[in-house]
Amino acid sequence: MEEIDLSASDDSTLFTDEDQVAINKVNLELRQESKLKGIVREFTIFNDIQCYQSVKKKHGRKHKFRINLTLLDPEPKHEYSLAANWLITTGITAILSFLLIYVGWFSSIQLNQNIITILTALGITFCFIAFLIALLKSHDRILFYSKFGGAPVLEFINKNPDRASFSEFIDTLSQHILMAQQQANLNPIQQLPLELKELRRLKNEAAIPSDIYESAKKRIFRNKAFTSANGV
Repeated sequence: MEEIDLSASDDSTLFTDEDQVAINKVNLELRQESKLKGIVREFTIFNDIQCYQSVKKKHGRKHKFRINLTLLDPEPKHEYSLAANWLITTGITAILSFLLIYVGWFSSIQLNQNIITILTALGITFCFIAFLIALLKSHDRILFYSKFGGAPVLEFINKNPDRASFSEFIDTLSQHILMAQQQANLNPIQQLPLELKELRRLKNEAAIPSDIYESAKKRIFRNKAFTSANGV
Protein backbone atom coordinates (compact mmCIF):
# COMPACT_ATOMS: atom_id res chain seq x y z
CA MET A 1 0.00 0.00 0.00
CA GLU A 2 1.46 3.35 -1.00
CA GLU A 3 1.98 6.07 1.56
CA ILE A 4 0.49 9.54 1.24
CA ASP A 5 2.70 12.58 1.38
CA LEU A 6 0.40 15.21 2.84
CA SER A 7 2.92 17.94 2.12
CA ALA A 8 2.53 17.43 -1.61
CA SER A 9 0.17 19.85 -3.30
CA ASP A 10 -0.38 17.47 -6.21
CA ASP A 11 -2.30 14.50 -4.86
CA SER A 12 -1.81 11.98 -7.65
CA THR A 13 -1.43 8.76 -5.63
CA LEU A 14 -3.87 6.04 -6.65
CA PHE A 15 -5.42 3.95 -3.90
CA THR A 16 -7.17 0.62 -4.07
CA ASP A 17 -8.77 -1.53 -1.41
CA GLU A 18 -5.80 -3.87 -1.18
CA ASP A 19 -6.56 -5.00 2.36
CA GLN A 20 -9.18 -7.50 1.18
CA VAL A 21 -10.74 -7.55 4.64
CA ALA A 22 -12.38 -10.90 5.36
CA ILE A 23 -15.67 -11.04 7.27
CA ASN A 24 -14.81 -13.03 10.39
CA LYS A 25 -17.74 -11.84 12.49
CA VAL A 26 -20.97 -10.10 11.52
CA ASN A 27 -22.10 -7.69 14.23
CA LEU A 28 -25.31 -6.31 12.71
CA GLU A 29 -27.09 -6.01 9.38
CA LEU A 30 -29.71 -3.62 8.03
CA ARG A 31 -31.66 -3.61 4.77
CA GLN A 32 -33.48 -0.50 3.57
CA GLU A 33 -35.72 -0.21 0.53
CA SER A 34 -37.36 2.78 -1.13
CA LYS A 35 -39.84 1.39 -3.64
CA LEU A 36 -40.74 4.84 -4.94
CA LYS A 37 -37.12 5.73 -5.74
CA GLY A 38 -36.20 2.17 -6.66
CA ILE A 39 -33.21 1.99 -4.30
CA VAL A 40 -32.16 -0.82 -1.98
CA ARG A 41 -29.44 -0.19 0.62
CA GLU A 42 -27.81 -2.94 2.64
CA PHE A 43 -25.40 -2.40 5.53
CA THR A 44 -23.21 -4.91 7.35
CA ILE A 45 -21.16 -4.06 10.42
CA PHE A 46 -18.46 -6.71 10.74
CA ASN A 47 -15.26 -7.43 12.65
CA ASP A 48 -16.35 -4.71 15.11
CA ILE A 49 -14.64 -1.91 13.15
CA GLN A 50 -15.69 -2.33 9.50
CA CYS A 51 -18.88 -1.60 7.55
CA TYR A 52 -20.03 -2.60 4.09
CA GLN A 53 -22.65 -0.54 2.28
CA SER A 54 -24.22 -1.78 -0.93
CA VAL A 55 -26.54 0.30 -3.08
CA LYS A 56 -28.75 -1.22 -5.77
CA LYS A 57 -30.71 1.13 -7.98
CA LYS A 58 -33.58 -0.04 -10.14
CA HIS A 59 -32.33 -1.26 -13.52
CA GLY A 60 -28.77 -0.65 -12.33
CA ARG A 61 -25.82 -2.59 -10.97
CA LYS A 62 -25.21 -3.09 -7.26
CA HIS A 63 -22.37 -0.94 -5.96
CA LYS A 64 -20.61 -2.09 -2.81
CA PHE A 65 -17.85 -0.48 -0.77
CA ARG A 66 -16.16 -0.83 2.61
CA ILE A 67 -15.39 1.85 5.18
CA ASN A 68 -13.19 1.66 8.25
CA LEU A 69 -15.35 2.92 11.12
CA THR A 70 -12.29 4.42 12.82
CA LEU A 71 -12.39 7.31 10.36
CA LEU A 72 -16.01 8.35 10.92
CA ASP A 73 -17.61 10.94 13.15
CA PRO A 74 -19.72 8.92 15.62
CA GLU A 75 -22.43 11.61 15.66
CA PRO A 76 -24.90 11.08 12.76
CA LYS A 77 -26.46 14.09 11.04
CA HIS A 78 -30.14 14.32 10.15
CA GLU A 79 -30.82 15.91 6.77
CA TYR A 80 -34.35 16.64 5.60
CA SER A 81 -34.93 18.27 2.25
CA LEU A 82 -38.32 19.12 0.77
CA ALA A 83 -38.66 19.81 -2.95
CA ALA A 84 -40.69 22.95 -2.27
CA ASN A 85 -40.66 24.26 -5.85
CA TRP A 86 -42.20 21.09 -7.21
CA LEU A 87 -44.79 21.00 -4.42
CA ILE A 88 -45.75 24.60 -5.22
CA THR A 89 -46.00 23.64 -8.89
CA THR A 90 -48.23 20.72 -7.91
CA GLY A 91 -50.51 23.02 -5.92
CA ILE A 92 -50.79 25.66 -8.65
CA THR A 93 -51.49 23.03 -11.29
CA ALA A 94 -54.14 21.41 -9.10
CA ILE A 95 -55.89 24.76 -8.57
CA LEU A 96 -55.88 25.49 -12.31
CA SER A 97 -57.25 22.01 -13.04
CA PHE A 98 -60.12 22.49 -10.58
CA LEU A 99 -60.86 25.88 -12.12
CA LEU A 100 -61.05 24.27 -15.56
CA ILE A 101 -63.39 21.60 -14.18
CA TYR A 102 -65.58 24.30 -12.65
CA VAL A 103 -65.67 26.32 -15.88
CA GLY A 104 -66.44 23.22 -17.92
CA TRP A 105 -69.21 21.80 -15.74
CA PHE A 106 -70.69 24.46 -13.50
CA SER A 107 -69.98 27.86 -14.99
CA SER A 108 -72.37 29.68 -17.28
CA ILE A 109 -69.40 30.73 -19.43
CA GLN A 110 -69.77 29.09 -22.81
CA LEU A 111 -66.49 27.58 -23.98
CA ASN A 112 -65.53 24.74 -26.26
CA GLN A 113 -66.03 21.62 -24.13
CA ASN A 114 -63.42 19.63 -26.06
CA ILE A 115 -60.75 22.24 -25.35
CA ILE A 116 -61.75 22.40 -21.67
CA THR A 117 -61.58 18.59 -21.41
CA ILE A 118 -58.14 18.42 -23.05
CA LEU A 119 -56.73 21.23 -20.88
CA THR A 120 -58.16 19.64 -17.73
CA ALA A 121 -56.64 16.26 -18.58
CA LEU A 122 -53.27 17.87 -19.28
CA GLY A 123 -53.45 19.83 -16.03
CA ILE A 124 -54.25 16.75 -13.93
CA THR A 125 -51.52 14.74 -15.66
CA PHE A 126 -48.89 17.44 -15.09
CA CYS A 127 -50.07 17.84 -11.48
CA PHE A 128 -49.55 14.12 -10.88
CA ILE A 129 -46.11 14.17 -12.54
CA ALA A 130 -45.02 17.22 -10.52
CA PHE A 131 -46.13 15.51 -7.31
CA LEU A 132 -44.12 12.39 -8.14
CA ILE A 133 -41.04 14.50 -8.91
CA ALA A 134 -41.48 16.31 -5.58
CA LEU A 135 -41.52 12.95 -3.77
CA LEU A 136 -38.45 11.73 -5.66
CA LYS A 137 -36.46 14.90 -4.99
CA SER A 138 -37.42 15.15 -1.32
CA HIS A 139 -35.47 13.09 1.18
CA ASP A 140 -35.28 12.34 4.87
CA ARG A 141 -31.93 10.74 5.61
CA ILE A 142 -29.25 10.14 8.21
CA LEU A 143 -25.60 10.69 7.26
CA PHE A 144 -22.32 9.68 8.83
CA TYR A 145 -19.40 11.93 7.84
CA SER A 146 -15.65 11.36 7.88
CA LYS A 147 -14.18 12.76 11.09
CA PHE A 148 -11.82 15.44 9.75
CA GLY A 149 -12.68 15.85 6.07
CA GLY A 150 -16.44 16.03 6.63
CA ALA A 151 -17.24 13.84 3.63
CA PRO A 152 -20.65 12.09 3.73
CA VAL A 153 -19.70 8.41 3.64
CA LEU A 154 -22.68 6.41 4.91
CA GLU A 155 -26.23 7.36 3.97
CA PHE A 156 -29.37 5.89 5.51
CA ILE A 157 -33.09 6.29 4.78
CA ASN A 158 -34.48 7.67 8.03
CA LYS A 159 -36.78 5.35 10.05
CA ASN A 160 -36.57 2.61 7.42
CA PRO A 161 -37.65 -0.21 7.62
CA ASP A 162 -39.17 0.92 10.94
CA ARG A 163 -38.31 3.41 13.68
CA ALA A 164 -37.28 0.83 16.32
CA SER A 165 -34.93 -1.33 14.25
CA PHE A 166 -33.46 1.72 12.54
CA SER A 167 -32.73 3.51 15.83
CA GLU A 168 -31.15 0.35 17.22
CA PHE A 169 -28.87 0.01 14.19
CA ILE A 170 -27.78 3.67 14.25
CA ASP A 171 -27.05 3.52 18.00
CA THR A 172 -25.05 0.33 17.54
CA LEU A 173 -23.14 1.82 14.62
CA SER A 174 -22.22 4.89 16.68
CA GLN A 175 -21.01 2.65 19.49
CA HIS A 176 -18.84 0.64 17.09
CA ILE A 177 -17.33 3.85 15.69
CA LEU A 178 -16.38 4.97 19.19
CA MET A 179 -15.04 1.51 20.03
CA ALA A 180 -13.00 1.40 16.81
CA GLN A 181 -11.46 4.78 17.59
CA GLN A 182 -10.62 3.75 21.15
CA GLN A 183 -8.94 0.57 19.93
CA ALA A 184 -6.95 2.39 17.24
CA ASN A 185 -5.92 5.10 19.73
CA LEU A 186 -4.72 7.43 16.94
CA ASN A 187 -3.97 11.09 17.44
CA PRO A 188 -5.04 13.55 14.70
CA ILE A 189 -1.55 13.60 13.13
CA GLN A 190 -1.76 9.83 12.65
CA GLN A 191 -5.39 9.75 11.60
CA LEU A 192 -5.30 12.52 8.98
CA PRO A 193 -3.29 10.58 6.34
CA LEU A 194 -5.32 7.44 6.98
CA GLU A 195 -8.59 9.30 6.42
CA LEU A 196 -7.29 10.94 3.25
CA LYS A 197 -6.14 7.57 1.91
CA GLU A 198 -9.50 5.99 2.71
CA LEU A 199 -11.44 8.83 1.07
CA ARG A 200 -9.28 8.65 -2.04
CA ARG A 201 -9.99 4.91 -2.30
CA LEU A 202 -13.72 5.57 -1.96
CA LYS A 203 -13.53 8.22 -4.69
CA ASN A 204 -11.75 5.80 -7.01
CA GLU A 205 -14.46 3.24 -6.32
CA ALA A 206 -17.14 5.86 -7.14
CA ALA A 207 -18.48 5.63 -3.59
CA ILE A 208 -18.12 9.40 -3.16
CA PRO A 209 -18.03 12.08 -5.92
CA SER A 210 -14.78 13.81 -6.88
CA ASP A 211 -15.99 17.22 -5.69
CA ILE A 212 -16.79 15.79 -2.24
CA TYR A 213 -13.33 14.26 -2.05
CA GLU A 214 -11.62 17.50 -3.11
CA SER A 215 -13.56 19.46 -0.50
CA ALA A 216 -12.66 16.94 2.21
CA LYS A 217 -9.01 16.98 1.15
CA LYS A 218 -8.88 20.76 1.54
CA ARG A 219 -10.34 20.50 5.05
CA ILE A 220 -7.71 17.93 5.98
CA PHE A 221 -4.92 20.12 4.60
CA ARG A 222 -6.23 23.07 6.65
CA ASN A 223 -6.46 21.05 9.87
CA LYS A 224 -4.31 22.52 12.66
CA ALA A 225 -2.76 19.13 13.42
CA PHE A 226 -1.61 18.83 9.81
CA THR A 227 -0.29 22.38 9.55
CA SER A 228 1.62 22.11 12.84
CA ALA A 229 3.07 18.71 11.89
CA ASN A 230 4.34 20.13 8.61
CA GLY A 231 5.56 23.42 10.03
CA VAL A 232 3.00 25.48 8.14
